[in-house]
Amino acid sequence: MSNQAVAPETPLKVLVVDDAAANRRIVSVFLKKMGHEVVLAENGAQAVDTFQAEQPDLVLMDVMMPVMDGFDATRRIKALCGDRWVPVVFLSALDKDENLVVGLDAGGDDYLSKPVNFVVLQAKLRSLGRAIEGQRRLVEAHLGRKEDERRLKDAFARLQAYHDHQEVENALAADILSRQLTRKGLADPVLASWVAPAAKVSGDVIAAARAPDGELFVMLADATGHGLAASISTLPLLTLFYEMVDWGMALSAIVARINDQLCQALPPSRFVAAAFLAINEQRHRAEVWVGGLPPVLLLDPDGTVTRVLDSNRVPLGIVDSDGEMSVVESVDLAPGSQFALFSDGLIEAANAAGEPFGMERLLTTLIDAPAERRIAAVQTALGLHLGEAEPHDDVALLLVACRPS
Repeated sequence: MSNQAVAPETPLKVLVVDDAAANRRIVSVFLKKMGHEVVLAENGAQAVDTFQAEQPDLVLMDVMMPVMDGFDATRRIKALCGDRWVPVVFLSALDKDENLVVGLDAGGDDYLSKPVNFVVLQAKLRSLGRAIEGQRRLVEAHLGRKEDERRLKDAFARLQAYHDHQEVENALAADILSRQLTRKGLADPVLASWVAPAAKVSGDVIAAARAPDGELFVMLADATGHGLAASISTLPLLTLFYEMVDWGMALSAIVARINDQLCQALPPSRFVAAAFLAINEQRHRAEVWVGGLPPVLLLDPDGTVTRVLDSNRVPLGIVDSDGEMSVVESVDLAPGSQFALFSDGLIEAANAAGEPFGMERLLTTLIDAPAERRIAAVQTALGLHLGEAEPHDDVALLLVACRPS
């Protein structure tokens, strides 16, 4: 795989507005890694002034801010746009319907809840970038009908050739991945897992192994996209995980080493969201690291959620490791409790009406089922929800029981 930088389909100048410096930094680092230009503002009034001065292509707008909130700032920015379309995407922890309505009435074009899901943010940027580029092209030129037909035929021919080649590559990738994924650690009796790829190979992977001292290490990783490209991104991650667990390395060191390797190996448009656990059954303690995935849940024996461990790090492969990047969270464990790790493909799987499976439905399913039946219960609930629809992303679920020492 080449390490050469790959520019996004449409490089954009993005105005990031947030009163929290940490949020501005995380989003800014992510956008720059994707090849976009970033300008910053820490409140709504400053956002309006910066918009006039910088003329960005897109605005990522926080809602709750001092001086001027995001709704008022968006109204003023939209008034300044004139005939130019500048999409505004709200980033907010406010998810009530009335808040969304106010945002749309203020001129907002899209909404993304906090904490930011970087996979979804990248997809939205790509989609909006294409729309912006399409607007530019319509203004600049109009291709004749015959030229359009010729290009369409060429595109279909290239698509068929790509499809044929992809089938061969997918078969090879599936074979290589199956060899990497078939490890004895996954047969540990405390584990229960399910991976359902959206394509022939999955970008969601699960790994588990015990260190020489008996400590259990588990990982659920979700590479950008799905299919062959996503699965290739997980190969160095799997190899390093199993090697370093076997060497007896600490979880923070494992995370830092894997992150540094992926920063070198992956192009800027690729990264890996992941969650790691290191469970010490003797001490009734666990260490947890989550970057870019949905929260890790800790359930007590009756299924009640006792801890929600949110993603507080960017995904692997975006920024170089530092002291903050590899910090893990410690959790006390009670015998009979259980961790639940899952990819966003599970809660975002939508039925024919566009309704996602959602966190609330997942929690209800986990609570209602006994520990040993939770995987089957989630599979059944998701199948009933989807009906004839198919998930558009890989789905992975990993349950890890906390047994007595």
